[in-house]
Amino acid sequence: MMPAWWRTDPCAPFRIGPREFPGRIWTASGCFAYGLTGHEMTAPGYASPYEGLGAVVTKTITPEPRAGNPMPRLVETPAGALNSIGLENVGLREFVRDVMPRLEAAAVPFVASIAATCPEQFSDLARAVQTAGAKMRHWHGLELNLSCPNVAEGGHDFGKDPDTVAACVSAAGGGAGDRALLVKLTPNVGDIAALARAAAAAGAHAVSAVNTFVGLDVDLATGRPCLPRRFGGYSGAAILPLALAKVDEIVRKAQVPVVGVGGIGSADDALKYFALGAVAVQVGTAQMRDPFCAARIARQLQTG
Repeated sequence: MMPAWWRTDPCAPFRIGPREFPGRIWTASGCFAYGLTGHEMTAPGYASPYEGLGAVVTKTITPEPRAGNPMPRLVETPAGALNSIGLENVGLREFVRDVMPRLEAAAVPFVASIAATCPEQFSDLARAVQTAGAKMRHWHGLELNLSCPNVAEGGHDFGKDPDTVAACVSAAGGGAGDRALLVKLTPNVGDIAALARAAAAAGAHAVSAVNTFVGLDVDLATGRPCLPRRFGGYSGAAILPLALAKVDEIVRKAQVPVVGVGGIGSADDALKYFALGAVAVQVGTAQMRDPFCAARIARQLQTG
């Protein structure tokens, strides 16, 4: 039974900025690949794991292809997963030439996630995606992944600095065209609302909150960190209360729509984000364990 206050159909169209999305239940970047796999899969009552989805946020795309970090780069824990993927991806050229047309042909609603090593690169990335997708019906927006190193400023995570967040948004804004521009925020800061306000002031239509938390696990057989690079991004059920707190902070202190991300594995989890004021949610780690997770959540939350 749904709570009495829930009156929203998550599979009905809704608007973020200039773009109407087909639904409020999305999959998070990197957790459903590019949205090109699994179409032939079925489950009892489901013809496809894409049923009811409002958007698939693609793997993050960088200007050039990336092989990613050394193996191992994914460690499961009892309540989540620690990853150090290193933004493995096919690169911008192949994405716009091959991936985007295939997504359009498969009628997959998608948001392109992009990342760069300095704010200026976001302009070229956004414009290239816009050029390729200008006539596509199923490309709905860009999500800027700002949890990546800023080479021009010494390699630190530039997603922690409001001024640099604003610079990235300003650079990408001209390439978003008539599509939604979202910014995925790092939770590894003291004042996430300041980042959200900076993104909104620079032209972002919404923020996605949150990206992974910094974490580390130890292999007791060796006494060393499990990941070759020591630290990774922690996601999964364990971060749900932490992510909810960050979303609540943004909703209360920043005038910008929020897409909630972090620890969602059930309809109840998603409802908690909606109760706090999120306009949509993204299913991440749970989607890697169960490709039908987001589809089930969408169906369970339908009010009709």
